[in-house]
Amino acid sequence: MLNAVHMPVPDEELRRRQDLTLKVMKENGVDAVIMFTWGDMVAGPIKWLSSVAHYYSLGAIMDKDCFAIFRSGDEYPLDADMPLVKKGETQLPHRVWSCAYVPGMTHATESFGKAMEIYIRKKGFKKLGWLGLNYINAAIYKYLTENLKDLEFVDLTPAWDDARLVKGEYEMERYKHVCYIHDRLLDFCYASLRPNMTNRMLDLEVLNKAMEMGCVEFNTSLIRSWRGDRPLGTDEQYQIGDYVYMLIEVAGPSGEWGEISRLFRIGMEPEQIWLDRAEKILEITAKVAKACVPGAVAEEVFEYCKKLQEEAGFYPESRMCIHGQGVDIVDLPTFTPGDRTVLKEGMFIAIHPAWASGPKGSVPPYFSFTDNYIIEKDGAHRVNKTPQKLFTVEV
Repeated sequence: MLNAVHMPVPDEELRRRQDLTLKVMKENGVDAVIMFTWGDMVAGPIKWLSSVAHYYSLGAIMDKDCFAIFRSGDEYPLDADMPLVKKGETQLPHRVWSCAYVPGMTHATESFGKAMEIYIRKKGFKKLGWLGLNYINAAIYKYLTENLKDLEFVDLTPAWDDARLVKGEYEMERYKHVCYIHDRLLDFCYASLRPNMTNRMLDLEVLNKAMEMGCVEFNTSLIRSWRGDRPLGTDEQYQIGDYVYMLIEVAGPSGEWGEISRLFRIGMEPEQIWLDRAEKILEITAKVAKACVPGAVAEEVFEYCKKLQEEAGFYPESRMCIHGQGVDIVDLPTFTPGDRTVLKEGMFIAIHPAWASGPKGSVPPYFSFTDNYIIEKDGAHRVNKTPQKLFTVEV
């Protein structure tokens, strides 16, 4: 976790999210859901449902009466009768059990699983749902499924995803705010760029600015720079005429992720070949955004994007270039092979098809116009306000 200044999600909004989840549970006959998270960059269901931010991994079980948290901390007996703690006027109360636990403590591998088993037996649950199966600690999964064979386990994630991916009113305001933060950080990047700077120096300056703006997480090392066709090293100083591609990905004060990218040239106007490439990227990006209408299938939009890139003479994408964002840096829909997510009005996504110098990866030279969008009736509409152009940094 980058910044301890975390802005909790309001009580009413957390209750909305919890009620949405409880509705999915009821529809599927599930008594309680089990969750796990490894940290704030991929915080998953626990953070979305509770707004709990923690520097270590967390487990949780939620039912209609309580949000039970299992965390590293003070040592309690496995069967300790922990009190319920009121967290707001409407959201579920928390029950917090802890023990000394970090992933490297192999002697404590079964601690969370054992405490969860006792809690599940006490509550009398019969049918349990995994919420975010890809997040679940293998030791917890193994212990619970081996020791609770008389209970039924189901993966509730797909049904829950279908309900949660459309953003609520409060969520949408926070995502618009994180887009504002990204626009301001890109302004700062433009003002900071100068000859004799390096990728590392720029990265640290933007990181510091993000912290000042209250961001709680930052994905670093996303700068690509080159001179001619040669990539610059992390500590190689910029010169007049160099190109710098800056991709910024930060989570705002409540943990919502966004992203933005632009290409800069230091001290000189961009060459025509880069202007031509930029024009083609923007044409592709606009067509992809227009295709993101409610009812479209994510995988099919991705195939359409690759077709547009090939028609433009670009290498087709071999990685995610359109994806959702949430309290995870990347969320559904991921617009990748096999993703049959049906797009809905009110989803929040990033779009960034790129021009690449090679068929795989993002080795410089490489750039895109990354922005965040909201899916509306007639396609995805851009939220970021930064102009979609190449920038010349005056020196």
